[in-house]
Amino acid sequence: MRLFIITCCILVYSLFLIGCNANTESTACYAAIINYNNQQYLGGQSVDIKQYTNIQPVGEIVQRVDAEVYPSVHLMSNAVDKGTKVFETSDHNLLIKQLNGEYQLFFPDDNGVKG
Repeated sequence: MRLFIITCCILVYSLFLIGCNANTESTACYAAIINYNNQQYLGGQSVDIKQYTNIQPVGEIVQRVDAEVYPSVHLMSNAVDKGTKVFETSDHNLLIKQLNGEYQLFFPDDNGVKG
């Protein structure tokens, strides 16, 4: 009888462990990307727009794709909404205005996949 109880306890504990592992959700993390002239630009920190004296408008985001999708078309993004204006700095980085009024810097990823 004692062996039966121990076996049942081990079985219940094993099922508990299997159940916990099956219920854990993996959270994927994707980089914020803008495709600009077939170059991948990665999202960085918010910056003070006053530090940039020469910015030029270069267009606006034409399409936002899901976070896990690579934006393969010029001015497509997986993190920035359609219609968001895009600016280029004199050092060839990109800026976008965020909803909170701050600007986010996007910098070229020299190791990124080019379309």
